[in-house]
Amino acid sequence: MLEGDLEPWQEMTTMVLPDDLVVEILSRLPLKSFCRFKCVCKSWLAFSSDPHYRQKLPRNPIGLLYQKREHGTSIHLAGLPSRDRDIDTTLGFVPCREYPLELKDCSNGLILCYHGGIMYSEGISDPIVCNPATQEWMEIPYAEPGSAANEIDLKLCFDPLWSQHFYVFKFESSPSPDPDHGTSTGVKVFFSEDSTWSTCLWETEDAFWGDSLFVNGVLYVGHLWGHCLLALDAPDTLTQLLSDRTIQLPGFPYAPDQKFYCCDGCLCQSSGVLCYAQQELDGCMLRIWSLEGADRWVVKHRLSVNDVFGRDMLLRTNSRGLWYFDYEILDFDLERELVILADLATDKVLSVSISTGEGSEILKIPSFFELYRSLFYVPYYCKFPASVLQGAQD
Repeated sequence: MLEGDLEPWQEMTTMVLPDDLVVEILSRLPLKSFCRFKCVCKSWLAFSSDPHYRQKLPRNPIGLLYQKREHGTSIHLAGLPSRDRDIDTTLGFVPCREYPLELKDCSNGLILCYHGGIMYSEGISDPIVCNPATQEWMEIPYAEPGSAANEIDLKLCFDPLWSQHFYVFKFESSPSPDPDHGTSTGVKVFFSEDSTWSTCLWETEDAFWGDSLFVNGVLYVGHLWGHCLLALDAPDTLTQLLSDRTIQLPGFPYAPDQKFYCCDGCLCQSSGVLCYAQQELDGCMLRIWSLEGADRWVVKHRLSVNDVFGRDMLLRTNSRGLWYFDYEILDFDLERELVILADLATDKVLSVSISTGEGSEILKIPSFFELYRSLFYVPYYCKFPASVLQGAQD
């Protein structure tokens, strides 16, 4: 059929609308409808991360999941609008077991949790990936257990800009045969696409057990005391050898020999780009960098926090004479231009605007940073195929 012979309805389906018009149409949709529609069209999904268009589009609410570091405690959420009652962050839709659920990880709206125990090979119980916004869940078939002496760490990896499937990386650390080297760490990967584990050839003797983030098909994992990141490319089911590299972080490293104790900064992603935030040495300013290319960090923001906390001195010494910051960076979000800080002096958790420097209190709990684990949460309203996650009604 020639182009001039097309029926009117066929001509409509072949039209390409300008981006500005598409964004104008999408901006009129209710939030949940927009979130679900963009899951089936990558170009629509890209609009929500585009700096030029994202201010016009409906935006997901955000919150902070937190749970006391004790067995049997409840999961709480601060920050989401109270009207969004469809989001069950208590995870009451997940089948009950002998032990209550404990938070482990969160990745773009999906949550990794488990039933009680400590994260060791003999104590981890029934790992589960779930979505509070859709009340879907999946029990992860556990890989072959290792030795009781091995330590296990699970990391959830999900990035809808990159794939509609998720991964779970299982890091297993065992005593090294060489007494001059402490431990040796290997990795296995779970694929939600076909619900299988794959043993990939990769091993290291470095202590990459820090915070992690999954961006554009790459898992970044912080070193426990070295000022660097491990970058692991997500494999496919046929991958036998994981591709990896090490990236030095900007800012200053942890230096106990210099009487200065600090946790390394915080990782985040913005429009598919890895970002990093850390206090400057006096604590009065914090910097935010983005990773440009393979290993070049570029400063994007400097934020003064003296007015946020209402004091000039933001350094303290502990009983051992070590200097440390009296606040911690819990998370940050450049698309919403905010940083979440924990004030150790007042026990407040604050949301701070990067553009204005103004702060607002999210919650106040005594010794929050020491006693609670917390995870930044952005709801993901799209449903997975029935073969992947089960619904609450199942």
